[in-house]
Amino acid sequence: MVRWGLAALAVLALVGTARGDNLADARKAVDASDYDAARTAIDKALADGTHGPEDLADLYRMKGIVDAAEGNNAAATTAFGKWLALDPKAALPTGTSPKITRPFDAAKDQAKGRDPVKVKTETTSDPPTVTLVVVSDPFMMISKVRVHVRADGGKEQIVLGQKKLAIDLPKGKRLDLYVEALDDNGNRVAIVGSSDVPLVITGARGNDVVVVPHHEDKGKPLPPGPTQSHEAHARPLYLKWWMWTGVAVAVGAGGTYFGLQARSESDQLNQLNANSSDHTFDEAKAVESDARRDVLLFNVGMGVAGAFAIGAAILYVTEPHAETHLAAVPTSGGGAVVVGGHF
Repeated sequence: MVRWGLAALAVLALVGTARGDNLADARKAVDASDYDAARTAIDKALADGTHGPEDLADLYRMKGIVDAAEGNNAAATTAFGKWLALDPKAALPTGTSPKITRPFDAAKDQAKGRDPVKVKTETTSDPPTVTLVVVSDPFMMISKVRVHVRADGGKEQIVLGQKKLAIDLPKGKRLDLYVEALDDNGNRVAIVGSSDVPLVITGARGNDVVVVPHHEDKGKPLPPGPTQSHEAHARPLYLKWWMWTGVAVAVGAGGTYFGLQARSESDQLNQLNANSSDHTFDEAKAVESDARRDVLLFNVGMGVAGAFAIGAAILYVTEPHAETHLAAVPTSGGGAVVVGGHF
C-alpha cells in the first residue's frame, strides 16, 4: 500500500512538472522564434488548466505573437484581445516587428469599446451561498466557478458551480472563502479574494462586491482597523434630500419677500394714480417699474423653489437606506475582509 502511495505521488509530481514545463517551453520557443514548437507548447499549457490570470494572459500574448508571425492576423487579433481583456495595460516591446504589432494595434483599438474582465460576488448567510456575477467578459472565457471555503476555521473544502448561479456552501458561524472564475480547461481567469485575505460571510446577511484585479492577487494581511461603513457609496452632499429642501425654503422665502414688495408697490401705484394731480408721471413710472421687477423675481423664486421641492421629494423617496459595514480584521497568518449589517 505504501509503495502504491509513493508511486501515485511520484506520478502527480511528474504531471505537475510537465505542466509547468509546457509554459516554460512556450516562453523559450517564442523567445527563440521557434513558432512550431511554441504553438505546441502553448496549446498544451492552455490545456493544463492550472494557470492563474497572470500566466493565462502571458499565454495569450505568446499565442498572438505566434499567430501573427505565421500570418494568421484574425487569430492573432483575437489572442491579443484576450490578453488585453486580462491585462488592459499590456503592451508589446519597442521595436517589435510590424507584422506582429498590426494585429495587436487592431486588438487594442477594439478594446477601447469594451470593458476588460470584471467579476463580483454576491453572498447570503441563510442559507450560506455565493454567486459569481460576471460584470464583463468580452471573449466569454469564464465558464465555471470554483470556491475554496473554510467553515469555522476547519479544513478547506472545494465547491464547484456555475457562473450566475448561487453555489451552496457548508454551514458555519463564520465562512472564509475565495472564488475562482475558470475557463473550460480550469485555468483561473479571475479571482475574488485569496487564502490570506478571504471573503468572510458572517452576521445576518452578506453582500460582497469586489472588482477583480487582472493579475492573480496573492493578498496581503490587513492591519486591524475601525469598522468602515459604506458611506463611500452614499450620495454626495449636493444630492441629499435635506439639502434640496433647505434650498427650496431659502429661495421660497426670497420669492415671498419680492412678492410682498410687489404688492406694496402695487398699492402705492394705485394711490399715486388716485392722486395724480399731486405727483409727477415719472414718480408713478418708477414705482410701476419696481413693481414689475419684483413680480418677475417673485415668479422666478417660486418656480425655482418648487423645482427644488420636487427634487427633494424624489431624492427622499429614492434615498438608499441600506446599512452595511465593512471591516478588516486580523486572522491567523493573515487578515480577512468582513461584511455585515442589515437592509
